[in-house]
Amino acid sequence: MTAIEIIKQFVEGAISPKAFEEIIYADPAVEALLKSENNLPAYVTEPDLYTYTISQDYQSLESIYNVQTLLSTVLTKKNITHTVEKKYETLFNLTLKVQPKWLSLPSDYLSKLVEERKNLSSKELQAWLKEKIKFDFRYLKVQPKWLQSPVWPMVDGKPMVFLGQLDISELSHDNAQTYLFFDEGKQSFHTITQAC
Repeated sequence: MTAIEIIKQFVEGAISPKAFEEIIYADPAVEALLKSENNLPAYVTEPDLYTYTISQDYQSLESIYNVQTLLSTVLTKKNITHTVEKKYETLFNLTLKVQPKWLSLPSDYLSKLVEERKNLSSKELQAWLKEKIKFDFRYLKVQPKWLQSPVWPMVDGKPMVFLGQLDISELSHDNAQTYLFFDEGKQSFHTITQAC
């Protein structure tokens, strides 16, 4: 399969984001094609499309949607006929409506929930998702106040319980926080540290 065919399959939804991420690291032809694309929108700070695509988080709906949009632009510029798979745009827009500010929903988590309730109307789905997210992403007293992007750990597709956070700035040169989570299934603890 050529680099253009790979890109087209990702844009059309025939290749999953995870599979596409593996391909861009492994396929020199895809790397070369993406490196040649350096006339990018102002919001892209990377020097070329390859550097941009490898810097993205393919669990994030926003990243997937942005990569898909940029790659569609490349295909259009090269006069390659294609149909953009709207799933990631739809999920991203839905995320904007239902996701709390202190959370970044993994794409597979949201996709699974939407698939479970695909028979609901748009308003019913949004209301149900808000309640489901509130039920699944539990915290003891208050939600985390992240220093960087939210990174809520999941085990087997289930979010851990947030217990609290601790300011550890005195141990670091930066403002730093450690976030403590609990895995109810394994009865174990997990920490995440962020600094800025």
